[in-house]
Amino acid sequence: MDRNIADFFNAPALLDAGDRVPSVLNGGMERIHPQFWGCCLGLCAAIDMYGVAKARRGGADYFPGNLGFDPLNFFPEDKESQERVKLAEIKHGRTAMLGVLGYIVEEYTTKMAVIDDTPILFQPITETMEEALLGTI
Repeated sequence: MDRNIADFFNAPALLDAGDRVPSVLNGGMERIHPQFWGCCLGLCAAIDMYGVAKARRGGADYFPGNLGFDPLNFFPEDKESQERVKLAEIKHGRTAMLGVLGYIVEEYTTKMAVIDDTPILFQPITETMEEALLGTI
């Protein structure tokens, strides 16, 4: 947990002295409460059990990963667009996983927090836009 957020909630910060997040490679996993891990495991198990039950019931609109949650109605109606969106979601998910792995490896090898190494990625977009506009004037 970020130091400012931790101070607000009167909780201990989870970042190490170099502001690196707890991870298997960085250490610090012991500072995370077991109740948190239990909640994560329970929530994942509940979602998985719901998905398995939905798969067993079948249905014309079922496909792996479709749990019926689309509050903004992003999933298209026509079959061709649906297949394109499914493929894009898989590709983007895999790309995101590789990006997170890159952060993990970078923190481990450089011993420097990613937030310190690439601060522009971790500041509000308004500040980024302001810097871009002031830099071009």
